Amino acid sequence: MSQEIENQQQALNVLVQAVQVAQKRGVYSLDEAGLIAQAVAVFAPAEEEPTQEDFSSEVEQEDVPEES
Repeated sequence: MSQEIENQQQALNVLVQAVQVAQKRGVYSLDEAGLIAQAVAVFAPAEEEPTQEDFSSEVEQEDVPEES
């Protein structure tokens, strides 16, 4: 590899990617994978999960027929 790591953020990204590759290859036990997932979540930006209200408003918008 000829890529250089220039800061802590890049180093952390490389480590997280390495852990993800290892997990895909089945390197970790279920307990280890769970612990690692928790650790990665501390550094990963939180993904917003849709709420029931979001889902309901989407369904209501889809059910409304368009006026001609």
